[in-house]
Amino acid sequence: MVYEQFQKEVKESLEERLGAGYNLTLQSITKNNGLILNGICISKANENTAPAIYLQTFYDIYKKGTPFSQVLDEILDLYQSQHLPEDLYLEELHSQIPLTDKIMFRLINESANESLLSDLPHLSFPDLDLALIFCLSLNKSEDHLFSALIHKSHQKLWNISTEDLFEAANTNTPRLFPAKIQSLMEVIKEIAGNASDTEIKEEDWDGFFEPSPLSPPMYVLTNSHGIHGAACIFYEGILKDFAEHTGGDLIILPSSIHEVLLIPYSEHISYEELAKTVFSINQEEVAKEDRLSNHIYLYSKSQEHLSIAFTSSFPIGTMNP
Repeated sequence: MVYEQFQKEVKESLEERLGAGYNLTLQSITKNNGLILNGICISKANENTAPAIYLQTFYDIYKKGTPFSQVLDEILDLYQSQHLPEDLYLEELHSQIPLTDKIMFRLINESANESLLSDLPHLSFPDLDLALIFCLSLNKSEDHLFSALIHKSHQKLWNISTEDLFEAANTNTPRLFPAKIQSLMEVIKEIAGNASDTEIKEEDWDGFFEPSPLSPPMYVLTNSHGIHGAACIFYEGILKDFAEHTGGDLIILPSSIHEVLLIPYSEHISYEELAKTVFSINQEEVAKEDRLSNHIYLYSKSQEHLSIAFTSSFPIGTMNP
């Protein structure tokens, strides 16, 4: 069964299982970096929202031999486990009054998102090949984060300028998602589980990258939830304060849209080798929709200015999925 037929069969079969009172639609959804995902939206007749369940993963397990009926069971289990934000927020989303205390920003690659950005108010940083887009933080709990992209239609409805969106987001984003800087070893230990019991040592990491341009100390900058944390580089004072703490300029590696790596500047560091490392990690380890850039960035402590230190020959938009 080809993918298009699989999607149609899933929709028709789920409609039979769920019966009357449910609305099911197939949708193609444009994600970050031009990625298009096919999903099915399921909602009850009295609901204003419908979670999108992406079908590619289910098609993959179907092709590997999972019975179609079991695939349907798994889709329904996922649908029933979804938690949606309160309708109150959704009603306010369509209100003529903007939720100024919930506006936040996110950071994406500009050149890889020309189509997406054409419908979104945003701030461009052409010298960085980056753009800030705006969202509403609808709900935040320990286990779930809900947000909605702010489109130009919302901007028109609210009669609000892009500058006003940024002013609100510049206040709200650090408040809602505070920045967090940790050494790379601290992050590795957290991932390993119990930091006190881990056997990972600093010297074990030094030779992990070959050749070894990353031997200086490395720090991870993200936010308190570890989601869309690369935007922290635009938090007021965050790079300035850390540069003063380390006593010099900062090299910034765009690990993903969720975090960046900070390295105290050293003249012995090869930007070209760093760029090769970033490209390799983006290509092999980072999902296409999570990639931020292949360029290497530099924060100048004396000029308090962020710029591209090394321009990669591999644009983010040309990467293989």
